[in-house]
Amino acid sequence: MTKPRLLLAEDHELVGQGLASMLKADYEIAGIVTDGGAVVDAVLRHKPDVLLLDLSLPNRNGIDLLAELIKAKPRLRVLVLTMHVDPHLSDMAMSLGARGFVPKNAGLEELRTAIEVIREGGKYVSPKIPEQGFRGNAARPMGFSQLTEHQQGIVRMLAKGLTSEEIAEQLGVSVHTVAFHRKNIRRALGVKSDVEMHRYAILVGMAEEGGSEKRNS
Repeated sequence: MTKPRLLLAEDHELVGQGLASMLKADYEIAGIVTDGGAVVDAVLRHKPDVLLLDLSLPNRNGIDLLAELIKAKPRLRVLVLTMHVDPHLSDMAMSLGARGFVPKNAGLEELRTAIEVIREGGKYVSPKIPEQGFRGNAARPMGFSQLTEHQQGIVRMLAKGLTSEEIAEQLGVSVHTVAFHRKNIRRALGVKSDVEMHRYAILVGMAEEGGSEKRNS
């Protein structure tokens, strides 16, 4: 009997090897990808049944990859395996095409359960993920209301995918000024990197879009 094929996208090679070792008895391990920029090509090359996708990958993070992965291989089952126990992030990953979301502190049996559920066409979100996501009530992510109106505008432009250069052009300021504002926004939100800032902006954009749809319905 042919084993289901798994591809692991994990930036820590030792973690990837550990997962492969634990799962190889029940699954064929197609490979371990440690660079976000190589994930789509690896999926097209190896044709896995299930992709275990870490979100914190170098060069391209998992959230950025999801839509492209599903477009390239619509039948691909993506199981997000991450250190982030975040309901907002879980909501976003699932809305972008992931079929499951499991934190890395879950047990091996739960991981196997999640893989089997999504292989059979279902969806799985770990009970370790709190339920108070933003979708459904269109509540913006924590901290947004504490930003100034100007800062909120910059976050909204980031949510639309604008670069610092494009934001500077729209606001009629220098790129250095935009960088200064972004730094202050990260400090106000407790966000440590541009990747996390981009993720936060996407959450804001999705929340506001959801609220707009509800008002127009």
